[in-house]
Amino acid sequence: MDIEALRQSWNQLAVAGPEAAKYFYATLFVIAPETRAMFSADMQYQEDKLLAALGHIITSVDDPDALTTFAHRLGADHRRFHGADSEGRPVQLAERHYIWVGQALLATLEHFIGPRWTPSLRAEWAGAYEAVAKLMLAGAAESEQVAPPFWQAEVINTERRRADICVFTVRPNYLCDYLPGQSLPTQVSTMRTWRYLSPANAPRPDGTLEFHVRAAGRFSTHLVRRLAVGDTLLLGHPVGTALSSYHRAPHRRLLLIAGGTGVAPLRAVAEELQQGSGRPTTLVVGGRTPDDLYDHQALLKLAATSPAAVWSASRGEQWLRYVPTVELGWGWDGHVGRAVDTALRLGSWTDADILVCGSPAMTRATVTALTASGVGPDRILTERYDHSLYPPLSAAAGRRRVTSPRQESDD
Repeated sequence: MDIEALRQSWNQLAVAGPEAAKYFYATLFVIAPETRAMFSADMQYQEDKLLAALGHIITSVDDPDALTTFAHRLGADHRRFHGADSEGRPVQLAERHYIWVGQALLATLEHFIGPRWTPSLRAEWAGAYEAVAKLMLAGAAESEQVAPPFWQAEVINTERRRADICVFTVRPNYLCDYLPGQSLPTQVSTMRTWRYLSPANAPRPDGTLEFHVRAAGRFSTHLVRRLAVGDTLLLGHPVGTALSSYHRAPHRRLLLIAGGTGVAPLRAVAEELQQGSGRPTTLVVGGRTPDDLYDHQALLKLAATSPAAVWSASRGEQWLRYVPTVELGWGWDGHVGRAVDTALRLGSWTDADILVCGSPAMTRATVTALTASGVGPDRILTERYDHSLYPPLSAAAGRRRVTSPRQESDD
Protein backbone atom coordinates (compact mmCIF):
# COMPACT_ATOMS: atom_id res chain seq x y z
CA MET A 1 0.00 0.00 0.00
CA ASP A 2 1.38 3.39 -1.02
CA ILE A 3 0.50 5.33 2.13
CA GLU A 4 2.11 8.55 0.94
CA ALA A 5 0.11 8.53 -2.29
CA LEU A 6 -3.10 7.98 -0.35
CA ARG A 7 -2.38 10.84 2.03
CA GLN A 8 -1.33 13.28 -0.68
CA SER A 9 -4.47 12.62 -2.70
CA TRP A 10 -6.61 12.83 0.44
CA ASN A 11 -5.12 16.24 1.23
CA GLN A 12 -6.06 17.38 -2.24
CA LEU A 13 -9.62 16.14 -1.78
CA ALA A 14 -9.85 17.68 1.70
CA VAL A 15 -9.21 21.12 0.22
CA ALA A 16 -12.58 20.83 -1.52
CA GLY A 17 -14.16 20.15 1.89
CA PRO A 18 -17.98 20.34 1.86
CA GLU A 19 -18.12 20.39 -1.93
CA ALA A 20 -16.45 16.98 -2.05
CA ALA A 21 -18.88 15.60 0.54
CA LYS A 22 -21.87 16.98 -1.37
CA TYR A 23 -20.57 15.41 -4.59
CA PHE A 24 -20.06 12.07 -2.82
CA TYR A 25 -23.63 11.88 -1.50
CA ALA A 26 -25.14 13.11 -4.76
CA THR A 27 -23.26 10.35 -6.56
CA LEU A 28 -24.27 7.74 -3.98
CA PHE A 29 -27.95 8.63 -4.26
CA VAL A 30 -27.76 8.33 -8.06
CA ILE A 31 -26.00 4.94 -7.85
CA ALA A 32 -28.31 3.64 -5.11
CA PRO A 33 -31.52 5.66 -4.64
CA GLU A 34 -32.63 3.46 -1.75
CA THR A 35 -29.83 4.88 0.42
CA ARG A 36 -31.41 8.35 0.45
CA ALA A 37 -34.00 7.21 2.99
CA MET A 38 -31.19 6.40 5.44
CA PHE A 39 -30.39 10.08 5.95
CA SER A 40 -32.24 13.17 7.10
CA ALA A 41 -33.30 15.93 4.74
CA ASP A 42 -30.53 18.22 6.01
CA MET A 43 -27.26 16.58 4.96
CA GLN A 44 -24.86 19.18 6.34
CA TYR A 45 -23.90 17.29 9.48
CA GLN A 46 -23.67 13.98 7.66
CA GLU A 47 -21.29 15.58 5.17
CA ASP A 48 -19.11 16.82 8.02
CA LYS A 49 -19.05 13.35 9.57
CA LEU A 50 -17.97 11.78 6.30
CA LEU A 51 -14.94 14.05 5.99
CA ALA A 52 -13.98 13.55 9.64
CA ALA A 53 -14.22 9.76 9.41
CA LEU A 54 -12.26 9.55 6.14
CA GLY A 55 -9.62 11.86 7.54
CA HIS A 56 -9.21 9.69 10.61
CA ILE A 57 -8.93 6.55 8.49
CA ILE A 58 -6.18 8.10 6.36
CA THR A 59 -4.38 9.25 9.50
CA SER A 60 -4.48 5.71 10.92
CA VAL A 61 -3.74 3.81 7.74
CA ASP A 62 -0.20 2.95 8.90
CA ASP A 63 -1.39 1.86 12.37
CA PRO A 64 -3.19 -1.48 11.87
CA ASP A 65 -4.38 -1.80 15.47
CA ALA A 66 -5.86 1.71 15.62
CA LEU A 67 -7.43 1.33 12.18
CA THR A 68 -8.98 -2.03 13.08
CA THR A 69 -10.42 -0.72 16.35
CA PHE A 70 -11.87 2.37 14.67
CA ALA A 71 -13.31 0.48 11.70
CA HIS A 72 -14.90 -2.15 13.95
CA ARG A 73 -16.57 0.57 16.02
CA LEU A 74 -17.68 2.36 12.88
CA GLY A 75 -19.16 -0.81 11.42
CA ALA A 76 -21.03 -1.61 14.63
CA ASP A 77 -22.38 1.93 14.84
CA HIS A 78 -23.57 1.87 11.21
CA ARG A 79 -25.94 -1.00 11.97
CA ARG A 80 -28.49 1.51 13.25
CA PHE A 81 -28.82 3.21 9.86
CA HIS A 82 -31.80 1.90 7.97
CA GLY A 83 -34.16 2.90 5.21
CA ALA A 84 -37.17 1.47 3.41
CA ASP A 85 -37.78 -0.23 0.11
CA SER A 86 -40.39 0.79 -2.48
CA GLU A 87 -43.08 -0.96 -0.43
CA GLY A 88 -42.10 0.68 2.84
CA ARG A 89 -40.39 -2.36 4.34
CA PRO A 90 -37.27 -1.68 6.47
CA VAL A 91 -33.91 -2.02 4.74
CA GLN A 92 -30.85 -2.58 6.93
CA LEU A 93 -27.28 -1.70 5.96
CA ALA A 94 -25.78 -4.62 4.04
CA GLU A 95 -22.65 -5.53 2.06
CA ARG A 96 -24.12 -4.10 -1.14
CA HIS A 97 -24.32 -0.68 0.50
CA TYR A 98 -20.57 -0.80 1.14
CA ILE A 99 -20.01 -1.57 -2.54
CA TRP A 100 -22.09 1.44 -3.57
CA VAL A 101 -20.25 3.67 -1.10
CA GLY A 102 -16.94 2.51 -2.56
CA GLN A 103 -18.10 3.36 -6.07
CA ALA A 104 -19.23 6.82 -4.97
CA LEU A 105 -15.95 7.44 -3.14
CA LEU A 106 -13.82 6.52 -6.17
CA ALA A 107 -15.97 8.71 -8.42
CA THR A 108 -15.58 11.63 -6.00
CA LEU A 109 -11.82 11.23 -5.84
CA GLU A 110 -11.59 11.09 -9.63
CA HIS A 111 -13.68 14.25 -9.97
CA PHE A 112 -11.68 16.37 -7.53
CA ILE A 113 -8.17 15.04 -8.05
CA GLY A 114 -8.31 15.45 -11.80
CA PRO A 115 -5.21 14.67 -13.89
CA ARG A 116 -3.39 13.17 -10.90
CA TRP A 117 -6.02 10.43 -10.72
CA THR A 118 -4.07 7.62 -12.35
CA PRO A 119 -4.93 3.93 -12.68
CA SER A 120 -2.32 3.10 -10.03
CA LEU A 121 -3.77 5.65 -7.57
CA ARG A 122 -7.25 4.33 -8.23
CA ALA A 123 -6.00 0.83 -7.45
CA GLU A 124 -4.45 2.07 -4.18
CA TRP A 125 -7.72 3.69 -3.07
CA ALA A 126 -9.82 0.70 -4.15
CA GLY A 127 -7.60 -1.63 -2.16
CA ALA A 128 -7.58 0.61 0.89
CA TYR A 129 -11.36 1.02 0.83
CA GLU A 130 -11.92 -2.71 0.42
CA ALA A 131 -9.73 -3.39 3.46
CA VAL A 132 -11.59 -0.84 5.61
CA ALA A 133 -15.00 -2.09 4.39
CA LYS A 134 -14.07 -5.64 5.41
CA LEU A 135 -13.07 -4.42 8.86
CA MET A 136 -16.34 -2.51 9.21
CA LEU A 137 -18.36 -5.54 8.14
CA ALA A 138 -16.44 -7.65 10.65
CA GLY A 139 -17.23 -5.13 13.38
CA ALA A 140 -20.90 -5.17 12.40
CA ALA A 141 -20.94 -8.99 12.44
CA GLU A 142 -19.38 -9.09 15.92
CA SER A 143 -21.90 -6.56 17.19
CA GLU A 144 -24.76 -8.55 15.68
CA GLN A 145 -23.90 -11.49 17.95
CA VAL A 146 -24.55 -9.51 21.12
CA ALA A 147 -27.04 -6.73 20.38
CA PRO A 148 -29.76 -5.60 17.97
CA PRO A 149 -28.96 -2.83 15.45
CA PHE A 150 -31.00 -0.48 17.63
CA TRP A 151 -33.51 -0.60 20.43
CA GLN A 152 -37.13 0.49 20.23
CA ALA A 153 -37.90 2.37 23.43
CA GLU A 154 -41.39 3.29 24.61
CA VAL A 155 -41.82 6.56 26.48
CA ILE A 156 -43.42 5.70 29.83
CA ASN A 157 -43.16 9.05 31.62
CA THR A 158 -42.57 12.71 30.77
CA GLU A 159 -42.06 15.62 33.15
CA ARG A 160 -41.66 19.26 32.21
CA ARG A 161 -39.17 20.68 34.73
CA ARG A 162 -39.08 24.07 33.02
CA ALA A 163 -40.58 25.56 29.90
CA ASP A 164 -37.48 24.46 27.98
CA ILE A 165 -36.46 21.31 29.89
CA CYS A 166 -38.11 17.90 29.78
CA VAL A 167 -37.17 14.83 31.80
CA PHE A 168 -38.54 11.62 30.32
CA THR A 169 -38.20 7.90 30.92
CA VAL A 170 -38.20 5.15 28.30
CA ARG A 171 -38.38 1.36 28.41
CA PRO A 172 -36.38 -0.38 25.63
CA ASN A 173 -37.76 -3.54 24.09
CA TYR A 174 -34.52 -5.34 25.05
CA LEU A 175 -32.05 -4.66 27.84
CA CYS A 176 -29.73 -1.87 26.71
CA ASP A 177 -26.28 -2.36 28.21
CA TYR A 178 -24.36 0.88 28.76
CA LEU A 179 -21.90 2.46 31.15
CA PRO A 180 -22.72 5.54 33.24
CA GLY A 181 -21.31 8.56 31.42
CA GLN A 182 -21.95 7.15 27.96
CA SER A 183 -24.41 8.51 25.40
CA LEU A 184 -26.86 6.81 23.07
CA PRO A 185 -27.73 7.95 19.55
CA THR A 186 -31.45 8.68 19.62
CA GLN A 187 -33.96 9.02 16.81
CA VAL A 188 -37.61 10.12 16.80
CA SER A 189 -39.84 8.13 14.46
CA THR A 190 -40.94 11.26 12.60
CA MET A 191 -37.37 12.51 12.09
CA ARG A 192 -34.47 10.60 10.50
CA THR A 193 -31.96 12.65 12.48
CA TRP A 194 -29.88 10.95 15.17
CA ARG A 195 -28.79 12.97 18.21
CA TYR A 196 -26.87 11.90 21.30
CA LEU A 197 -28.53 11.75 24.72
CA SER A 198 -26.94 10.63 28.00
CA PRO A 199 -28.90 8.52 30.47
CA ALA A 200 -29.23 10.28 33.82
CA ASN A 201 -29.33 7.01 35.71
CA ALA A 202 -27.11 4.04 36.31
CA PRO A 203 -28.38 0.81 34.72
CA ARG A 204 -31.58 -0.34 36.45
CA PRO A 205 -32.93 -3.88 36.91
CA ASP A 206 -36.04 -2.96 34.90
CA GLY A 207 -33.93 -1.56 32.03
CA THR A 208 -35.56 1.88 32.00
CA LEU A 209 -33.55 4.98 31.10
CA GLU A 210 -34.11 8.59 32.11
CA PHE A 211 -33.08 11.41 29.77
CA HIS A 212 -32.85 15.17 30.31
CA VAL A 213 -33.34 17.42 27.30
CA ARG A 214 -33.21 21.19 26.91
CA ALA A 215 -34.87 22.77 23.88
CA ALA A 216 -31.94 24.15 21.89
CA GLY A 217 -32.67 23.08 18.31
CA ARG A 218 -35.22 21.36 16.12
CA PHE A 219 -34.67 17.85 17.50
CA SER A 220 -34.51 18.74 21.19
CA THR A 221 -37.43 21.19 20.88
CA HIS A 222 -39.51 18.39 19.38
CA LEU A 223 -38.74 16.22 22.40
CA VAL A 224 -39.47 18.95 24.92
CA ARG A 225 -42.73 20.15 23.37
CA ARG A 226 -44.22 17.12 21.65
CA LEU A 227 -42.94 13.93 23.26
CA ALA A 228 -45.76 12.03 24.94
CA VAL A 229 -46.25 8.82 26.88
CA GLY A 230 -46.65 5.95 24.43
CA ASP A 231 -44.35 7.43 21.79
CA THR A 232 -41.49 5.29 20.50
CA LEU A 233 -37.85 6.31 20.12
CA LEU A 234 -34.97 4.40 18.55
CA LEU A 235 -31.77 4.05 20.56
CA GLY A 236 -28.42 3.19 18.97
CA HIS A 237 -25.41 1.58 20.60
CA PRO A 238 -23.91 3.46 23.56
CA VAL A 239 -20.73 5.37 22.82
CA GLY A 240 -18.10 7.27 24.77
CA THR A 241 -15.04 6.25 26.77
CA ALA A 242 -13.93 9.34 28.69
CA LEU A 243 -16.65 10.05 31.24
CA SER A 244 -17.30 6.32 31.63
CA SER A 245 -13.65 5.75 32.65
CA TYR A 246 -14.18 7.43 36.02
CA HIS A 247 -13.33 4.10 37.69
CA ARG A 248 -9.78 3.99 36.26
CA ALA A 249 -8.24 4.98 39.64
CA PRO A 250 -10.75 4.16 42.40
CA HIS A 251 -8.30 5.21 45.11
CA ARG A 252 -8.53 8.86 44.02
CA ARG A 253 -11.14 11.38 45.08
CA LEU A 254 -13.66 12.22 42.37
CA LEU A 255 -14.90 15.68 41.42
CA LEU A 256 -17.88 16.04 39.09
CA ILE A 257 -18.62 19.49 37.64
CA ALA A 258 -21.84 19.93 35.68
CA GLY A 259 -23.76 22.69 33.96
CA GLY A 260 -27.23 22.56 32.44
CA THR A 261 -28.34 19.12 31.27
CA GLY A 262 -24.69 18.06 31.52
CA VAL A 263 -25.72 16.95 34.99
CA ALA A 264 -27.41 13.88 33.44
CA PRO A 265 -24.37 11.64 32.77
CA LEU A 266 -22.67 12.79 35.97
CA ARG A 267 -25.75 11.87 38.02
CA ALA A 268 -25.59 8.43 36.38
CA VAL A 269 -21.96 8.12 37.51
CA ALA A 270 -22.91 9.17 41.05
CA GLU A 271 -25.74 6.61 41.12
CA GLU A 272 -23.35 3.87 40.06
CA LEU A 273 -20.92 4.84 42.84
CA GLN A 274 -23.76 4.85 45.37
CA GLN A 275 -24.66 1.31 44.36
CA GLY A 276 -21.03 0.20 44.63
CA SER A 277 -18.02 1.52 46.45
CA GLY A 278 -19.39 4.76 47.85
CA ARG A 279 -16.15 6.39 46.69
CA PRO A 280 -15.72 9.93 48.13
CA THR A 281 -17.22 12.18 45.46
CA THR A 282 -18.01 15.87 45.17
CA LEU A 283 -20.67 16.94 42.68
CA VAL A 284 -20.79 20.65 41.88
CA VAL A 285 -23.75 21.68 39.76
CA GLY A 286 -23.85 25.23 38.45
CA GLY A 287 -26.49 27.45 36.93
CA ARG A 288 -26.97 31.08 36.16
CA THR A 289 -29.95 31.28 38.54
CA PRO A 290 -31.57 28.83 41.00
CA ASP A 291 -34.13 28.04 38.30
CA ASP A 292 -31.35 26.36 36.30
CA LEU A 293 -30.88 23.74 39.03
CA TYR A 294 -33.79 21.73 37.64
CA ASP A 295 -32.64 18.40 39.13
CA HIS A 296 -31.95 19.79 42.61
CA GLN A 297 -34.40 17.62 44.55
CA ALA A 298 -33.25 14.37 42.93
CA LEU A 299 -29.62 15.21 43.72
CA LEU A 300 -30.41 16.08 47.34
CA LYS A 301 -32.10 12.69 47.68
CA LEU A 302 -29.16 10.89 46.09
CA ALA A 303 -26.66 12.62 48.42
CA ALA A 304 -28.74 11.56 51.43
CA THR A 305 -28.83 7.91 50.34
CA SER A 306 -26.36 5.58 52.01
CA PRO A 307 -23.90 3.78 49.71
CA ALA A 308 -24.05 0.04 49.28
CA ALA A 309 -20.50 -0.25 50.64
CA VAL A 310 -20.11 0.15 54.39
CA TRP A 311 -16.63 1.62 54.67
CA SER A 312 -17.66 5.24 54.10
CA ALA A 313 -20.33 5.10 56.76
CA SER A 314 -18.09 3.22 59.19
CA ARG A 315 -15.48 5.97 58.87
CA GLY A 316 -18.08 8.68 59.36
CA GLU A 317 -17.53 10.10 55.88
CA GLN A 318 -20.14 11.53 53.54
CA TRP A 319 -19.72 9.60 50.31
CA LEU A 320 -21.34 12.29 48.13
CA ARG A 321 -21.00 16.00 48.72
CA TYR A 322 -23.54 17.76 46.54
CA VAL A 323 -22.79 21.46 46.05
CA PRO A 324 -25.29 23.53 44.03
CA THR A 325 -24.07 26.97 42.99
CA VAL A 326 -25.51 29.87 41.00
CA GLU A 327 -24.06 32.99 39.43
CA LEU A 328 -27.07 35.17 40.26
CA GLY A 329 -29.24 34.31 43.24
CA TRP A 330 -31.50 36.88 44.83
CA GLY A 331 -32.43 35.35 48.16
CA TRP A 332 -30.21 32.33 47.44
CA ASP A 333 -28.39 31.19 50.60
CA GLY A 334 -26.04 28.71 48.94
CA HIS A 335 -22.79 29.01 47.02
CA VAL A 336 -22.52 31.82 44.50
CA GLY A 337 -20.28 31.82 41.41
CA ARG A 338 -19.39 29.62 38.49
CA ALA A 339 -19.32 25.90 39.19
CA VAL A 340 -15.57 25.67 38.69
CA ASP A 341 -14.88 28.64 40.96
CA THR A 342 -17.01 27.11 43.69
CA ALA A 343 -15.21 23.79 43.27
CA LEU A 344 -11.80 25.46 43.59
CA ARG A 345 -12.91 27.29 46.74
CA LEU A 346 -13.71 23.91 48.29
CA GLY A 347 -10.05 22.95 48.15
CA SER A 348 -7.27 21.63 45.94
CA TRP A 349 -8.09 18.94 43.37
CA THR A 350 -4.63 18.09 42.08
CA ASP A 351 -4.95 14.58 43.56
CA ALA A 352 -8.42 13.89 42.15
CA ASP A 353 -9.95 12.72 38.90
CA ILE A 354 -12.35 15.33 37.51
CA LEU A 355 -15.31 14.83 35.15
CA VAL A 356 -16.71 17.91 33.41
CA CYS A 357 -19.93 18.06 31.40
CA GLY A 358 -21.94 21.03 30.16
CA SER A 359 -22.17 23.45 27.28
CA PRO A 360 -19.07 23.99 25.10
CA ALA A 361 -18.39 27.40 26.66
CA MET A 362 -18.83 26.10 30.20
CA THR A 363 -16.59 23.11 29.56
CA ARG A 364 -13.81 25.17 27.99
CA ALA A 365 -13.86 27.69 30.82
CA THR A 366 -13.88 24.93 33.44
CA VAL A 367 -10.95 23.06 31.91
CA THR A 368 -8.98 26.32 31.61
CA ALA A 369 -9.59 27.22 35.27
CA LEU A 370 -8.74 23.74 36.51
CA THR A 371 -5.45 23.54 34.62
CA ALA A 372 -4.54 27.06 35.81
CA SER A 373 -5.04 25.84 39.38
CA GLY A 374 -2.47 23.09 38.88
CA VAL A 375 -4.66 20.14 37.90
CA GLY A 376 -2.93 17.99 35.29
CA PRO A 377 -4.75 17.69 31.94
CA ASP A 378 -4.66 13.90 32.28
CA ARG A 379 -6.84 14.18 35.39
CA ILE A 380 -9.65 16.01 33.55
CA LEU A 381 -12.15 13.84 31.67
CA THR A 382 -14.56 15.34 29.16
CA GLU A 383 -16.38 13.99 26.13
CA ARG A 384 -17.74 15.48 22.95
CA TYR A 385 -20.48 14.45 20.56
CA ASP A 386 -21.08 17.00 17.87
CA HIS A 387 -22.35 16.68 14.34
CA SER A 388 -18.93 16.65 12.67
CA LEU A 389 -17.84 13.43 14.35
CA TYR A 390 -18.80 9.80 14.15
CA PRO A 391 -19.16 8.35 17.67
CA PRO A 392 -16.08 6.09 17.38
CA LEU A 393 -13.95 9.21 16.92
CA SER A 394 -14.58 10.17 20.54
CA ALA A 395 -12.81 7.00 21.61
CA ALA A 396 -10.08 7.40 19.00
CA ALA A 397 -9.28 10.94 20.05
CA GLY A 398 -9.54 10.24 23.76
CA ARG A 399 -9.28 12.94 26.36
CA ARG A 400 -7.89 15.71 24.21
CA ARG A 401 -11.44 16.94 23.59
CA VAL A 402 -12.39 19.92 25.69
CA THR A 403 -15.99 20.54 24.69
CA SER A 404 -19.05 18.60 25.70
CA PRO A 405 -22.27 19.87 24.13
CA ARG A 406 -24.40 16.91 25.14
CA GLN A 407 -28.02 17.93 25.09
CA GLU A 408 -27.21 21.65 25.13
CA SER A 409 -27.40 22.01 21.35
CA ASP A 410 -28.51 19.80 18.52
CA ASP A 411 -28.66 22.05 15.47
